[in-house]
Amino acid sequence: MADHRDLFISYSNQNLTRAEQIVSAVKYFGVTCWFQMRDSKKNYVEEINNAINHSSDFVVLLSNASVSSLMVRNEIARAIYQQKKDPAFSIIPVVIEELTEENMEVINLFLGSLNWLDAGNYNDDKSLALAIFEQANLEPVHEEEGKPSNYSTEKEAERIRLKEQNAFFNQYAKMYLDGLFAKYPSPAVLDVGCDNGDNIMLRLAGRNYKFLLGVDTNEAAVAEANEHYGSEKAAFVCCDVTREDFFRSAFKQMQKRGLFGFDIIHISAVLLHLGKAAEALKSLYLLLNPGGSIFIQDEDDGMNVGYPYSQYFEDCFYIWEHSKESGDRRMGRKIPLLLKEAGFSSVTLHSSTISSLDFGGKYREAFWALYFDPNLWAADSAAYFDNYEAFDLLSKVRARHDEMKAAYMNGDYFITLGVFFYTAVKEEED
Repeated sequence: MADHRDLFISYSNQNLTRAEQIVSAVKYFGVTCWFQMRDSKKNYVEEINNAINHSSDFVVLLSNASVSSLMVRNEIARAIYQQKKDPAFSIIPVVIEELTEENMEVINLFLGSLNWLDAGNYNDDKSLALAIFEQANLEPVHEEEGKPSNYSTEKEAERIRLKEQNAFFNQYAKMYLDGLFAKYPSPAVLDVGCDNGDNIMLRLAGRNYKFLLGVDTNEAAVAEANEHYGSEKAAFVCCDVTREDFFRSAFKQMQKRGLFGFDIIHISAVLLHLGKAAEALKSLYLLLNPGGSIFIQDEDDGMNVGYPYSQYFEDCFYIWEHSKESGDRRMGRKIPLLLKEAGFSSVTLHSSTISSLDFGGKYREAFWALYFDPNLWAADSAAYFDNYEAFDLLSKVRARHDEMKAAYMNGDYFITLGVFFYTAVKEEED
């Protein structure tokens, strides 16, 4: 027997991409649907009939291709038969492209008496999905939230995760920063994405530096950084490196210290969150002294490997990829060309992965906690994700967490993750 679904989605394969977009919007709100590309596994016709019988309502995506499709017409006929048996069963036509006059006449024979929805009348697919729910008398499981995501440093779980992350990655960064600081006896340092200052102050601990300027767009975090670490040698400013106010803020701090530029620019897990990473690097290039260096740490999920294979890891990777604040999960590979375009030279990739065996496995448990413990992901709302499936996977990951962690700590799994560490140089002027 087919599982019950809220909606059956009827469409033409020629409109697969558009259908997938609408299905994603529907599932974002926690509404289930039967979607042939994913759900049909057995005899096609039998599956279709069973699925319509076990769906609360029927949505047909109308295009010139679907109106001309014999299979879509058969599905509509089956839905009409189901509605005769169950008057509560709704048939909802959704027009996804302008129909020819001939196709309009044809489909009117089947659906002319129904209330049609025109996708073009809605600002986005989520608005369209809500209109479908209203017509079907369905209540979305998860309402769309207009407030900022709950996943932020204002949530205690995320503060804990970031603190652990800073300590963990400092073991890697230290190896590469040691070489940089050996080049400059007393460098002026610019930290982009300083947050509350904890990470950069940890990485500068025990090092000699002339001045540190930290910048971030989070006003509350910057205020906290100034409260804890602000001094004659360190200042933290709220500004956006992709906007003009960045230069004004930076020059003001530089003038107060008699600086013409910075010797080291430090960026850790920031570029993947910037919509204008290329513009940011070009701006930073202008503030770097000739002969100065930039240090970048960023992520790339293309290098992620868990062995032996487990769906648990795949689910975690999927959740990261579809988390709205996770950023560009392919940023690591793009950085060399972005640096070159910005004017940097001597671009060096020091490492492209971290693994569960690094440092003799000393940080094995910390490695797990940072990436595979859903209890430290403060993503407690579907609005944090770009589709509902990612949010839905959280419960499955949580259910298997203790079992998988125990196996991992026992050495039954080996994991590498794509974390890239780069340095590059601004050449000395002739």
